[in-house]
Amino acid sequence: MIIRNISIRSKLIMTTLIMVILLTVLALIYLDATSRVVSQSEFLRDHAELNREFLSLQNSFYALSEEGRPGELSDILQQIHRVEEQVNTVLTHDTSFRNEGVKRRLKQVRSLLKNFEETLRIKIGSNPGSDIQALTEMEELGASMEELNKALLEAQHQAQTQRNRRLGIAMALGIFILANALILFTMNIGKSFRDLRHHTQKLSKGIFPSPLDASHGDEFGEIAGDLNLHLRDLQKKIDLLSSMSEDGPGELFTPEAEDKLGNALLVLSDFLTRKELQEVSRNREDKKVNWISEGAAQLGEVLRSERDDLGELSFFIIQKLVTYMKMEMGSLFTTNDSDPANLTLDLSASYAYDRRKFKTMSLEWGEGLPGTCAQEKERIFITDVPTDYFDVASGLGNSLPNCILLVPLKIADRVVGVIELATVRLLRPFEIDFVESLSDRIASSMMAVRNSEHTTRLLQQSQAQAETLKEQDSAMRESMTKLEQAQQESSTKESEITGILNAINQSTLVAEMGLNGRFTSINEQFLMLLESSEDQVLGKLHSDFAMVDRTSDEYKAFWATLKEGKSVSNTEQYRLFSGEEVWLHQTFTPIINNEGRVHRILNIAMNITEERTLQAQLLSRELEITRKGLDMQTLNQAVNTSLIKCEMDAEGIIMLVNDNYCEVSGYTRKELLGRNYRLFLKDMEKEQFEKIWQEVLKEKVYEGSIRRSRPTGEEVWLVSTFSPVKDEGGLIYKVYFMGLDITEKKLKYQLLDDANQEIERLKSRLRDLEI
Repeated sequence: MIIRNISIRSKLIMTTLIMVILLTVLALIYLDATSRVVSQSEFLRDHAELNREFLSLQNSFYALSEEGRPGELSDILQQIHRVEEQVNTVLTHDTSFRNEGVKRRLKQVRSLLKNFEETLRIKIGSNPGSDIQALTEMEELGASMEELNKALLEAQHQAQTQRNRRLGIAMALGIFILANALILFTMNIGKSFRDLRHHTQKLSKGIFPSPLDASHGDEFGEIAGDLNLHLRDLQKKIDLLSSMSEDGPGELFTPEAEDKLGNALLVLSDFLTRKELQEVSRNREDKKVNWISEGAAQLGEVLRSERDDLGELSFFIIQKLVTYMKMEMGSLFTTNDSDPANLTLDLSASYAYDRRKFKTMSLEWGEGLPGTCAQEKERIFITDVPTDYFDVASGLGNSLPNCILLVPLKIADRVVGVIELATVRLLRPFEIDFVESLSDRIASSMMAVRNSEHTTRLLQQSQAQAETLKEQDSAMRESMTKLEQAQQESSTKESEITGILNAINQSTLVAEMGLNGRFTSINEQFLMLLESSEDQVLGKLHSDFAMVDRTSDEYKAFWATLKEGKSVSNTEQYRLFSGEEVWLHQTFTPIINNEGRVHRILNIAMNITEERTLQAQLLSRELEITRKGLDMQTLNQAVNTSLIKCEMDAEGIIMLVNDNYCEVSGYTRKELLGRNYRLFLKDMEKEQFEKIWQEVLKEKVYEGSIRRSRPTGEEVWLVSTFSPVKDEGGLIYKVYFMGLDITEKKLKYQLLDDANQEIERLKSRLRDLEI
């Protein structure tokens, strides 16, 4: 009864004092054992030093015995003194005094050392290593040291056993006393705890227990009184909540200012209401984001699927937008800039009610809503559609919608087209933003396809022009051949020749030269071509204008052939006074006089500079295209063979990967294409990728090592390069990723680091053991 009325604090203080006393006794016992261990460690260290000194003495003596150098006997005597000093040091330790066996063997070693020293001093001046007595005493010393080591090990084992026995007895006694104190304390407060536990278990199950006995004089009595009071107050709140549930919200619950539970109920109700509203709003926003991402991915597939035909690409774009956004009608206009002064919008594709509409329409810049949208370069959104809307130019047909959206397709400040969408429902703001966000990508793809078509047309035109020039050249050669034949057949008919010359003189380049190569006459067409007057040309040599070497054998043979009466056709390059150079296809025809001799040369020429220039340009372009194609093919083959390659758009959507990328990433090409690069990264890898991506979007090339994870969890290390690619507008539309797998090297470096760390750890362990 007396113990029951003692407070729990006093009981705990009593138990604590008992524990402190026991711990103090155990600590004193432990300190004594620790002191003994320290003394034992010093003794072992001195004994180890004794072994080292003796081993050094033994090695020196045997070395003297083998080499036979008496002069080193003084060194051995000094070593004997050191060994004796170390023996005396070991004898001074408590361990030696407490263990008679160790003490006796130490004295035996000291006695043998003195005898060995006396034997060596007798042999001074000779080789004691060959003395049988000295060798025998050294062997006895060695045997005595071995017995000393064995005695030491046995003494150490006995001391350790004794220490463990003392500690065990002390700990067992302390635990026994402490356990009795705790049992007494537990039995004293156990019943009160059980009553409280049963009471709280019923409360946790929602059962109201009977009031507790609050007659105890300790803290349990105070706790029981407080719990009984709390149960009465809680019952009042439950009765109040029950009445509110039965009567509905008609009865206003107004708790006191100090009633935290009542006020918390009101706060909880408001919080749950707000939480529900926030959850609904968050789900709505998540659906919007997912809808926008899925739409962008699907449209990206469309933009990558068609690269050759702008009309088909336009249809696929408007079809995807109309079907994905669940609209009724849509049209796509493209800008016709063949006449920059009069831009027009041509209807490229129209899609309505799940069918393709084959309509043709061309609008002036600023005509109708599409023209107005292109001219203002801003979106147009109409919800109040007038009944006469289709009297206004539009590509949607004749079904009246309730909502119309027009978005310009721009690259920088240049409009390349207009999207027109219509529906019977009201578009939501995020749907409008979705279309506007895709306009830049659509414009870039359309411009790329248009440029591709334009390049194809130019190539076809160049090929057609080349064929035409070849046909014209063939026809010209055929005409010149026929003309030469006609001149030879009518050589005796000077009057006919004169008529022909007059006709030719009016239509072609005609000049006459003497047999010395100087111009004697020239027509106006030839003078205009040479940009000279008649006085500047007549009397001048043919070689003054033609880019030929007058001293060459070829040029001399040319004039010799003419003097023989034979015609010569060739193509020569002339240099004008202005420095410009022209190409002429010429026919030199000797004119025979009545005596049958050549007395002058007729030159009929055609200006083929333009044809030669076009041929040279065409040949150069064909060679350049061929070379670039081979370079790109070789480069792609080398990259695909040796490197990891991936192409992404400006949003991070994967557009193209090679086999090396699929092998390293662990994903198939079907799983990768059209999906965002970030979807295949872990959180840590995403954080690094976002930093890299921000630098790339600033038109910077990133080079460095990155870590990637395969679906199996295996890590891969890559040396990577992220390179941005800009379009003709200066905007980044594609990013190249090139990489090289360095996982094996990384693992080797890691193994090397681990091995170095293990070596350092072993070195540290060896240093500790030596100490």
